[in-house]
Amino acid sequence: MTTRSGDGAAFLDLLLPLLPASQRLAYAMLQNSHDAEDAVQEATFKAWRAGSRFREGSELRPWFLTIVANECRQRRRNRWWSVSKVADLPAIESPGLEGNEDVGELRAALRRLPSDMRLTLVLRYYLDLPFDEIGRVLKCSPQAAKSRTHRALTKLRVEIPEELGP
Repeated sequence: MTTRSGDGAAFLDLLLPLLPASQRLAYAMLQNSHDAEDAVQEATFKAWRAGSRFREGSELRPWFLTIVANECRQRRRNRWWSVSKVADLPAIESPGLEGNEDVGELRAALRRLPSDMRLTLVLRYYLDLPFDEIGRVLKCSPQAAKSRTHRALTKLRVEIPEELGP
């Protein structure tokens, strides 16, 4: 990676395409746009500083998203109100879903999930990552990532009110 030479502009060029996905991940984890922006900015700086530890031939996206997720976890641990504060998940941009109360119930069910399960579902269905990349972000095998996703979906089905179910 070009960060070994200390070229900040080249490093930013590499990260630029990853910033929208990292912003969505941070927002989904922190549920506050200002906190998400700060977390992505700090994660970018940490990634730049840690560039020499990036293994050549590895993929940049899972490496960077791991740094973003870790920064978000750290910020959540540092916020005293994180246990009691629950906000809406980011809106799903799909035509025809605005004002749909089923979407609100789904978001409420997602909020009730443990944060590790919610993170798994965000990586898979919100960021559309394949299981091998999810595994790298979560530091597990692709099969374990698939299992975690299945367990999170099973738990989500329990959280969704019966009238919304199939």
